[in-house]
Amino acid sequence: TRPMARVARATSRAVISTRREARDASRRSSAARRARRGVGTRTAAARSSDAARERELEYLERASTPSDVFTERAFGDAALAESCLRAMRVQWTHGYASAPSGFARCTHGFGEILAGMQPAACDLIMRECFEATETRSVLDPFAGGGTTLVCAQTLGWRAVGADVSPLACFVSANRNWRASEEEVEVMLESARTVTDRAGTREEKDGANDEDASDVPRSWRAVRDALREYLASDAFVGAPRVAEGLWFCMSVALQRTQKSQNKRRHKGKSKGKRGGGGDDASRVNAETFRKTVEEYANRLEQFREECAKHAGAPAPPASIHNVDVRKFKLSAEDKVDAVLTSCPYPAVYDYLSFARKVRAGSGAVVPSSASFAARSGPTSSYVNTVVPGDRNWPAGWTEGEIGSRRALRSDPYAFKDVWQREQEEWLAVVADSLTPRGRAAIMVGDGANIDTRASIVAAAAKFALREVAGCTMKLTTTTEEGRVYNQARTEHLILFDRA
Repeated sequence: TRPMARVARATSRAVISTRREARDASRRSSAARRARRGVGTRTAAARSSDAARERELEYLERASTPSDVFTERAFGDAALAESCLRAMRVQWTHGYASAPSGFARCTHGFGEILAGMQPAACDLIMRECFEATETRSVLDPFAGGGTTLVCAQTLGWRAVGADVSPLACFVSANRNWRASEEEVEVMLESARTVTDRAGTREEKDGANDEDASDVPRSWRAVRDALREYLASDAFVGAPRVAEGLWFCMSVALQRTQKSQNKRRHKGKSKGKRGGGGDDASRVNAETFRKTVEEYANRLEQFREECAKHAGAPAPPASIHNVDVRKFKLSAEDKVDAVLTSCPYPAVYDYLSFARKVRAGSGAVVPSSASFAARSGPTSSYVNTVVPGDRNWPAGWTEGEIGSRRALRSDPYAFKDVWQREQEEWLAVVADSLTPRGRAAIMVGDGANIDTRASIVAAAAKFALREVAGCTMKLTTTTEEGRVYNQARTEHLILFDRA
């Protein structure tokens, strides 16, 4: 068995090495062709970067143009308020799920979470609302999928994130992974091997499958092939690569289930969950491979965007799975800026959504010795065993701010509890900022609470001075003359630390 394992490892390394050599040869050939045309490699790269930035600026100019559709109101410093309006127009025009055309996608939007900040809006706030010549670090106390952290690193800034949701930290950590070329190659080769193995497996019926509740039946061949390959001596990657593969498995499964739900709602599919036979298993294996390839491309673009910044690259993002109210930065780790989209009052149940994903599509992640040895922001998500009795650990049920569940639990006390929670997390923001640091907070109204007034009042208790901001509404007038909000009122507020 040992000689066979050594042969398998050697073969896998040889395949990866051969493909890397072929890719490098292709790159050298391209560079030679450019040189023969009189175009230097560095010049071509610079021109490509400049052209990309020009397209991005053109897009931002179009997307941030005032619209008759939105009702806008600005306040405070005129220049900063205009920048806030531009960012909010981008946010409202494109939403949060992924980067719009003309903006570097990187890993934005890869892996589903409930809500977040539009990457282009986030980038605009960083460039225009913070002092770019002085800002070198940023904190997002409600990091979610890590949009702020990804954007910060592309600017060369040190990024720190915290979030109480294990799912948010799992997604954020994998979006912010600065994988090396070798790690990407190992991941791609592993995906091809797993896809080939899954295509030859017989589909389990679940009768003797101890993990039958984990994933739909048509995905078990892929899951089992991935588990077996990562546990074998043929896999030459590190645990970080293995986690990236499980992340892609979770994303692929989420996408498939979402697509099936859409078809079911349209009446095009009435089959049971996970059905489809061997053909469905092979299709899902290909879906997994394509998802890994997309993720690899996104990771490479993220690494390239980080390298474009003049000077030393930013350090990898620091992500913490913790209730922000219990979070504290050391004196040497204080940040120059805070940028976040905090929870809206009684709009979402983030932890409930995290449990749902972990119990369904997220349950493909194994709880094994190799992963248990790893610590960090994803350890809770990876190592938590889904309870059969819904009795989840405290880290999956406690610490959420402003949840919809809290409003249902005690609607009369909700407003007072909400205000106290704002004071608690804004105290952490004030403590995390360097002197004269700046915070930008995006928030929407809910539960009949004016969140701008609420947050401004809470921030003032901790020497956070409001300097500018804006409010966006989308209203409709009926034929009877009545006006109602067609979308939630949202605010972007800038604070300076005194």
